[in-house]
Amino acid sequence: MGQPAGAARLAGLVGLALAETAGADCRLELELLGRDLKGVALTEVQRLTLAPLVDDAIKRCRLGREREAEAYFQKARAVAGIQRPADDLDEPSGQGNPR
Repeated sequence: MGQPAGAARLAGLVGLALAETAGADCRLELELLGRDLKGVALTEVQRLTLAPLVDDAIKRCRLGREREAEAYFQKARAVAGIQRPADDLDEPSGQGNPR
C-alpha cells in the first residue's frame, strides 16, 4: 500500500470521527483536516505522529474544549506539512476581499 493510500485511510478515519464530536467548530475542523490530508503522501513517522494528535483533538472536542482541540489540529497540520488557507472571515474587518 502506498503512502497516499495511508493518508486516505487516515482521512477516512477523521471523517468517521465527525459524527462523534460535540461542537460545530470541531466538526468543521475535522472535515477540513480530512480534506487537507487527501492525496498527501505521509511517511510512516508522520502517520505515527499525526494519529495521536488527531485523537487528542477529538477527545477535546468531545469534552467541549474546542480551543484546546484547535491547537491539536494545528499541530497535526504542521506534522503533515499542510497549512490551513486563510479565509476572508479570519481577516480583520475592513481588510477582507471586496465582493
